[in-house]
Amino acid sequence: MKKLVRDKIPEFAKDANYRHLTQSEIEPALKKKLIEETGEVVNATSETNLVEELGDVYEVIRAYLKFKGVSQEEFLKIVGQKRAEKGGFTEFIEMETKK
Repeated sequence: MKKLVRDKIPEFAKDANYRHLTQSEIEPALKKKLIEETGEVVNATSETNLVEELGDVYEVIRAYLKFKGVSQEEFLKIVGQKRAEKGGFTEFIEMETKK
């Protein structure tokens, strides 16, 4: 199985082979990792585990932003603009589409 791993994993997980991805392999790997980590959020078994998995999602997002050359400030500005326009997710509103 091949997957993107955190930078320090090769230091202690010695029973695997590692290589640096090529430029063209990075974005697909980040997308795949984001899906993997969000799945782990869904399947978290405790509050501590949930927070750890949300942290993993956050780290993947940070890496993705860096890869795309988007600063955290620019990202947060865009997020804030969308929140101002469409709101956040704080009122927990569910939509059911009409058929």
